[in-house]
Amino acid sequence: MYEKMKMEFGEFDLADFVIDLHRRLRIEKYKGDHMDFIYIDEVQDLTMSQIALFKHMCHNVEEGFVFSGDTAQTIARGIDFRFQELRHLFYKKFVLESRSDKHNESKEKGQISEILHLTQNFRTHAGILKLSQSIVELLYHFFPLSIDVLKPETSLIYGEAPVLLESGENENAIIKIFGNTGNIVGFGAEQVILVRDDSARKEILKFVGKHALVLTIVECKGLEFQVRI
Repeated sequence: MYEKMKMEFGEFDLADFVIDLHRRLRIEKYKGDHMDFIYIDEVQDLTMSQIALFKHMCHNVEEGFVFSGDTAQTIARGIDFRFQELRHLFYKKFVLESRSDKHNESKEKGQISEILHLTQNFRTHAGILKLSQSIVELLYHFFPLSIDVLKPETSLIYGEAPVLLESGENENAIIKIFGNTGNIVGFGAEQVILVRDDSARKEILKFVGKHALVLTIVECKGLEFQVRI
């Protein structure tokens, strides 16, 4: 239904754009500047098809690519990222195709480096890390093929675990925190309310108005706050 509607209205999405780029590069070849080294951060926000585009910009497959990211921060819609899948993609689309094109013969075997796990967290205290690890372990259990199994992160910074606020039956948690509409206690610049999407934001804004900053998970990525709800 989605693809049919796109065709009827002559529309295209990001996936169509990437597919068209692959087609053009396959037929017309890449004519831009070539790079010796490419470092891609936040790689978990890219699809495998998007990552494969970089093979046209750098032919140094032996040591020219570094990919870094965090599978627990995969929040972009439509992306289910794992580093094991990235290793498979790099081996098949970068290493083997590069050697096949270079020697114009059957594909040779190649090697790629192992995944290096960085477990020391310098930004978040231990209390939050323990809570987040408990959530990640639930993902391991219920969705074992959707996330890489990594070592738990550690921190040298001590901190208490986040407080869980529960509202009673028929009680609005936002009103409980901020008070009623006639006596709202506003948030400062270091506080934020995080919501799933725009529809949830609209519901929250009905109660807090301009007294608090309300962001979606995607919007708050990379930002730091002292208090988060």
